[in-house]
Amino acid sequence: MAELDPHTLRVAASLIRSRIANLHRDPRMDGLQRLGAHRTLTQLAIDIEASADHVGRTRRRKTP
Repeated sequence: MAELDPHTLRVAASLIRSRIANLHRDPRMDGLQRLGAHRTLTQLAIDIEASADHVGRTRRRKTP
């Protein structure tokens, strides 16, 4: 299995953060479920970003 690069890990964290932003729209979940999911997903995003930092340095954007 190939190793994941930092960019891929950061994209995964970004996708998780976008899911967090949409939690309040989910009618199937009550407030406590949303709060629990918010905390869990936030911690997951933090952990993935920490893994990305450990694997490699931050990608820098090219400036024109």
